[in-house]
Amino acid sequence: MDCDECYRLERLVLESLVFADKAETALRCYLITHEWSASVSDVDEYHALRAEQQKTTDERHKAYLDFVSHKKGHQLRS
Repeated sequence: MDCDECYRLERLVLESLVFADKAETALRCYLITHEWSASVSDVDEYHALRAEQQKTTDERHKAYLDFVSHKKGHQLRS
């Protein structure tokens, strides 16, 4: 039995997957295109992309665990 909260949490998981993938792709593209760069602005850009990648990965992790925990609650009530 799914509820509105299940659907909301599932959407959050899917959205977080997309955002985490975009951040990972941006970081990967940076690393490919800046392989030999080491200026201050390059390092700053890398740190910004890395921070965004970590943030979106953490959000994906949280969204997934919230969804799984909620679904387990349904199983316990059954």
